[in-house]
Amino acid sequence: MEQPLVSIVIATYNRASSLRTYTFPAIAKLNYPNYEVVIVDDASTDDTESFLKTGNKNIKNLLILRNNQNKGACFSRNLGVAHTKGEIVVLMDDDVSPFPDCFNELIKIYTEDPDVMTIWGCIYEHGGFGKGTTTFGTGSLWSLRREIFNNFRFDTNLRYFRSSACDEHELARRIQKNGFKIIKAQAVKADHFQAPAENRIWRGLGGDLNYLYEKLKYGSILQYYGLLILGFLLIIKRLVTKAELNKYWDNHPYNQVLQTPNRLFIFIKKRQFSLAVKWLFYILIDIPFRAKTKEISESFTKAYSTKWPA
Repeated sequence: MEQPLVSIVIATYNRASSLRTYTFPAIAKLNYPNYEVVIVDDASTDDTESFLKTGNKNIKNLLILRNNQNKGACFSRNLGVAHTKGEIVVLMDDDVSPFPDCFNELIKIYTEDPDVMTIWGCIYEHGGFGKGTTTFGTGSLWSLRREIFNNFRFDTNLRYFRSSACDEHELARRIQKNGFKIIKAQAVKADHFQAPAENRIWRGLGGDLNYLYEKLKYGSILQYYGLLILGFLLIIKRLVTKAELNKYWDNHPYNQVLQTPNRLFIFIKKRQFSLAVKWLFYILIDIPFRAKTKEISESFTKAYSTKWPA
């Protein structure tokens, strides 16, 4: 009996070395018999393009796509998924090595439990801050049933400071919000050899703004701007009384709005004027406009389209 087709989608940017050393050799050693690979080169400037043309001799069913300009991980993943044919789509980073039996274990779970719609794989970290740890819940190894993509897409607005941080979690939260089952699977394993990335220095700032955008998409615009005003009042009070900000606000969805005056103060103190201007523009104009526009478009397509990519 033929096993279901598994579609591996890899978005890559300037990671020829990782693809050559880790990802492609591991894919070639998979003992799962029925898979395809769709790799999207996000306008790399290293030798990724030439490697993909010549270094794929041991990879079967490989489709290579290339963006004409750098458009980010969310756009590239959506593009890759659109060109897949498999019943199961596996999103994998370009510095990840799946274990040989990774997909066998994956398909076993999907076959035994038809209610499972997405699975977070088990990642063994070999670099970065997580070195030596086991992690779940990252886009390094995340699989979804194909029908999920009849209704959902990665949100391409999640690219503040050129970082896609939080993109897979934002999509997972939307999927779960609509009642679909997501699990973690210890048996679905891969090694993650975290490679350098040019935009990683912006992951903190970008991730904060991406998360803020996500929360405003379904939140109150009046509360959003109200907290911005409150933030300026609180920093004035803090300068006068030296009082610390109440811990109540730490986990508020709009915490970054409240912290904007303090952020601006720090940027200016460090003479990072361009960052201060960008941050203020994003907070005042860009995030509110994009978030509420996206909310309207999602609601409209869900109401009036038989297929409502969200």
